[in-house]
Amino acid sequence: MYEKLFNRNFTMVVIGQIISLFGNVILRFALSLYVLDITGSATIFGTILAVSMIPTIILSPFGGMMADRINRRNIMVALDFLTAVLIFIFSIFLGDNTAVVAITIMLILLSLIQAFYQPSVQSSVPLLQKENHYVQANAVVNQVNALANLLGPILGGFLYGFFGAYPIIIISAICFFLSAILEIFIHIPFTPLKKQGNLLGIVKNDFKVSMRFIGKEKPFILKSLLYTGGMTFFVVAIATVGMPYLIRITLGLSAELYGVTEAFMGFAGILGGVGAGILANKFKAHNLYILISMIGLLIIPIGIAFLFDVPNMVSYITITITFSIIQFVVCIFTIFVMSSIQQKTPSSLIGKVMSYVTTVTMCSQPLGQAIYGVLFDWFSSSLYLLLLITAIIIIFLGLLSKKTFIPVSYTHLRAHETGRNL
Repeated sequence: MYEKLFNRNFTMVVIGQIISLFGNVILRFALSLYVLDITGSATIFGTILAVSMIPTIILSPFGGMMADRINRRNIMVALDFLTAVLIFIFSIFLGDNTAVVAITIMLILLSLIQAFYQPSVQSSVPLLQKENHYVQANAVVNQVNALANLLGPILGGFLYGFFGAYPIIIISAICFFLSAILEIFIHIPFTPLKKQGNLLGIVKNDFKVSMRFIGKEKPFILKSLLYTGGMTFFVVAIATVGMPYLIRITLGLSAELYGVTEAFMGFAGILGGVGAGILANKFKAHNLYILISMIGLLIIPIGIAFLFDVPNMVSYITITITFSIIQFVVCIFTIFVMSSIQQKTPSSLIGKVMSYVTTVTMCSQPLGQAIYGVLFDWFSSSLYLLLLITAIIIIFLGLLSKKTFIPVSYTHLRAHETGRNL
């Protein structure tokens, strides 16, 4: 049915994502600056962000259940309209005296909406593509996300500096409204599932069926989630906590240089999506363990730089280059793992399974950040030791995952040879 990668419906989903993601990024960026300007406290906003993540972590599995039982297009349209309305209402009540409370409520509501919105988007990709396009399609979605996160803060900072927070808030609401209008004209294949009793009975049955599927029928998916969560725990913590600590505190370099490193990593994320698309028909799933181990190997040069106390700029260049390559590799790994999971999941379960990906990632990320925040303080006088130990753990994690990815890859290849679908 979908011979081309950029068929009409997939293209419209991508354009809708560009508009809504841009609105989301500039809104969150403006709110962060607004809170800092009003309170002068990064701690307050950090606490608000941590609290606002809770609804997404807890409710994403329920969002996946809803995505499998309700037309995904209708979910996306309704939630984008709802987001636009909530932002308009929020702009009315926002003021210097109410900023902290209003922004906390708004971010929690956005997180709540995200818990139900994201599974619908992620589970739509395999329904709008042939299996041989899954990797390229996920690469496009990844690139859109990376591009929004790279350009959104740049434009948001420019607009905030000239016009303040209110115009950005209104622009964000308009973005969500336009995205909802566009999504009305998207057709996403949907087969209603049979209702089984009351709401509680449906939830229990959906959870039971999906857990049996990933735990017994397709254990590859469960193991992939665990390895992805483990990698996220270490890699995201090192990147978001370790990198700024190393550059700003240990090396004592400027915020501008730190911004340059962030920009390089942003471009690396975009290039990772391009790389995944190019490698789609060449890279095999049984090599995924190599990517995990490669990430560990890439951390070793940073540890060595601090072990031998090389000049600060040499350490900085080493950090920038290696973290950019790590970002590139992580993007490719994530896209291929997600595509492999989609290939092995029936459409009746895809929403629930993809929501588990979100939940595992979001749980491991803050946990890793919290633990590594403490570890970097503990190892402040011997950072090389923490970096090298982390590198060894990630390499071991990659080697351990080899048994998971190789059998599945060969099974998948045999399935294609015989014309079957897993």
